[in-house]
Amino acid sequence: MFERHHNVYFCSPDGPDDYNNEYDNGGLVIDLNGKVVGMVNDPERFGSFIPSSILLNCLDSWKKYRYIGRPHLGMRFEAIKLLEPSHVDMLCRMYNIDDGLVVREVSKGSNGEICGIQKGDLIECIKGKCISTTIQLENLLMSICKGPSDSKNGRNTEVHISVGLFQTLKKCRRTVELTATVSDLGEVIARGTRVS
Repeated sequence: MFERHHNVYFCSPDGPDDYNNEYDNGGLVIDLNGKVVGMVNDPERFGSFIPSSILLNCLDSWKKYRYIGRPHLGMRFEAIKLLEPSHVDMLCRMYNIDDGLVVREVSKGSNGEICGIQKGDLIECIKGKCISTTIQLENLLMSICKGPSDSKNGRNTEVHISVGLFQTLKKCRRTVELTATVSDLGEVIARGTRVS
């Protein structure tokens, strides 16, 4: 659980000093065995890391469909195993759960909010598959889009996804059916306004 991976980051050919480039600086990420594990943009500014599995999934989708679709769940998650050890221990002692995803944010008006999913709830599985990391989640969501498509444009516009959930406030497990919109755009989380 406390294992940390050590990787080597390579900058793009433009060099780390060329911040006027229209593309982010970054490049390959390899592990200490010389295996490519992904890519990163702007490693000096703590940019985002994209694992190889997601890159290969995107490439496959683009080659087959000229489209990289993904269901938008309207939520943000964090892997339980990447939380502080004291938080992981608390979840294990209180709920007997040490694996899955913590819901960090639910978009206002989203299907997740309508189904009663709240910040702090724990996602244990999606479509019957246990989910431990956001990487597994992204790969699963992308694979859902490779199924049968609608006849209008050759792409899924909506998909139905079963989510195994532990609601921390009610201390109960339930399965909810979410209808997610498929898009090749980035997901936007709409925040609600606070009422005093």
